[in-house]
Amino acid sequence: MDGQLRVELADLRGYADQVGRAGEACASLADYVATFVPDGDFGRILSLITPDYEHLVLRVREALDADSARLAGTRVGLRHVARRYARTDARVARRFGAGAAIADDETTGPAFRDVEATAPPGPTCGGEVLPEVTFGWVADQACALVRDLGGPDLRREITDWVAGDVGKACTQASVWGASAASVGAVRRNLAHGAIAVGATWEGSAAEASRGHADAWTGALQEQGDGLARVAGHLHDVIDQAVDVAQLVVDVVKEIVSIVLAGLTLASVPIYGQVQLVDKVRDAVRLANDARKVLTVFWNFLLVVKDSFVLAADTFSAEALPPAPVSLVGAR
Repeated sequence: MDGQLRVELADLRGYADQVGRAGEACASLADYVATFVPDGDFGRILSLITPDYEHLVLRVREALDADSARLAGTRVGLRHVARRYARTDARVARRFGAGAAIADDETTGPAFRDVEATAPPGPTCGGEVLPEVTFGWVADQACALVRDLGGPDLRREITDWVAGDVGKACTQASVWGASAASVGAVRRNLAHGAIAVGATWEGSAAEASRGHADAWTGALQEQGDGLARVAGHLHDVIDQAVDVAQLVVDVVKEIVSIVLAGLTLASVPIYGQVQLVDKVRDAVRLANDARKVLTVFWNFLLVVKDSFVLAADTFSAEALPPAPVSLVGAR
């Protein structure tokens, strides 16, 4: 014990309630994520990231639930300290003499009102969609000829891979961005309250509370940064997916055009057949180029996939401040 105790009980209760509201905000945010991020199935184009992304979503929800529970426990601890101060006012005053001062004006000051709103807005979607390849008789002929000359199967190896729901991914990216902002607001509210209560609370319990508040500030900062990174990665993935899909559509259209030109000449004996073969070879080269673009895109997705694995480590109950046992036991 440091020999000094000063506390304004109304401020301490006001701070406790502010911590409790932070826990409630985290619980609401966990529900928000559960509602608007039900799964990570965005279609085949983004299927490579789905398992690790869904694991990350689960970790985020668990971490937010843990935030809520531990902040609620912190509120209980702070309220318990206030009650113990109130019950032992006379004993504490005798123990610390003139240096001790316990006051209670029963009025919580405006310093313990939240400085920022924590409720996230509804998710938004930019309306992104993937361009689609329309197949018909000519396209079917082109696919067959490209395959017959050793090229890739346009459907199985290329166009089937650029199908998916990027609008859904865009909506979820907005959820992560809003969640990051909400966690940031919770952090700033807690920091504001910790500074305010420090003006009227001194002693070993106050020191323990300040250390606990600093730990929460750091943990929520990491969570907010992690959520913002998830939003950024998803936006990047969406942009890349749309660009790749558009390139594939353009390539397939060009392949069909090239093969159609060759088919037009095919009726001319010898010359037309040679021209058809040359045209189809050109189409094969284009198809292989499209396949290479998809390979580059998949390599990019592997990087994003690894980033989701790393981000999941940020959302861990073990990384959060423990229940404030020492704070409750302090005098």
